Amino acid sequence: MSDSNERKFSSAWLFFLLNFVWTWAFWIPAAFLSRDGSTPLITALHFIGGVGPMLAALVLLYSVKDKQVRRDFWRRVFDIKRIKGRWYLVIFLTYPLLTLLPAALDILMNGAGIRPELASQFIQQPLMILPVTIFFLFFGPIPEELGWRGYALDRLQTTRTALVSSLILGAFWASWHLPLFFIKGTYHNNLGVGTTAFYLFLIQPIIGSILYTWVYNNTNRSILSAILFHFMGNYLGELFELSERAEILQLMITVLFVVIVVFIWG
Repeated sequence: MSDSNERKFSSAWLFFLLNFVWTWAFWIPAAFLSRDGSTPLITALHFIGGVGPMLAALVLLYSVKDKQVRRDFWRRVFDIKRIKGRWYLVIFLTYPLLTLLPAALDILMNGAGIRPELASQFIQQPLMILPVTIFFLFFGPIPEELGWRGYALDRLQTTRTALVSSLILGAFWASWHLPLFFIKGTYHNNLGVGTTAFYLFLIQPIIGSILYTWVYNNTNRSILSAILFHFMGNYLGELFELSERAEILQLMITVLFVVIVVFIWG
């Protein structure tokens, strides 16, 4: 994509504004309504709010008259050739390692380590695997990564380093989830507000964003790579539940991994 085409994009800050306004306009009412129990309306508000990153990106993308910009965007979504073989290994093995290693360390310290959550249900009902997998791909990774990495990260990196861009994006990404902690029945609400799990959740997107940028930049700005990487993180988190100590160990190992990535790749 040419520099002239890059400049025609709206800024990341406008993306963040549109994204938050859309998402929180649905999630905040859902939080208030959920005090009286879960209803189909709350579920609908939850799902509609979750497409905020995608909608914000598409609104800004199609405000650009140059068709080449839009073609480049969708090419980066569907072009599997952008991702070279070894980066598929990075995409599909990073989160399993970041899950199993802290669990193993916790077990060595006489901890619980890891508990199969969704994985145990799959053993009992294997027919659930396909629909659940599709659900976790389309709710979360696709609508979020079309915006976070597919749109905002490029805008940030035009004037900032990859590291600084990652930290800024990670901070917005983490704070975007805040209303979910007040919607009863959500994963985030079950973590609680002010708990260790709450703070770990808010820190993880900031640190993890560096890994996303690492994968994204090294796959020729492939949005597909970010979608698959996000999917692996979410899916492993649903398949297995780490003990609290294992989650702390996971964060420490992730930070160490990030330091190595930044040191080697700059």
